[in-house]
Amino acid sequence: MPYTMLYDGNCRLCRSQASLVAAYDEHHQIELIDASSAEARARFPEITPDEAMGQLHVVGPDGTIYRGAEAVRELLLQLPALRGLGELLRLPGALTLAQPVYEFVARNRYLFGGNPTTCDDGSCR
Repeated sequence: MPYTMLYDGNCRLCRSQASLVAAYDEHHQIELIDASSAEARARFPEITPDEAMGQLHVVGPDGTIYRGAEAVRELLLQLPALRGLGELLRLPGALTLAQPVYEFVARNRYLFGGNPTTCDDGSCR
């Protein structure tokens, strides 16, 4: 797999985004791994568990690690149908604006997506 996306598998919002990436990954070039898994820790020991659970990480084919909004941009650039959105994030200053928004959503992902331990029965819709 050329790219690996490490996401919070306990987060509904994150799982939804991983499903979206999988749906748009026409060429099957992005591997999805729960950041809290033993596989993630074994394959990417340079990414601490706290870092992995704090924000999205994407590891490129050359080993480059992308984090947060930069990781989102890299994913979008790899998905042909969404590449235009990734190109927008290449514009000067775009990541400077996108990163604080990303960090806000990441910090509040359980609020936006529901508490995974109490909402899996559908009661939080």
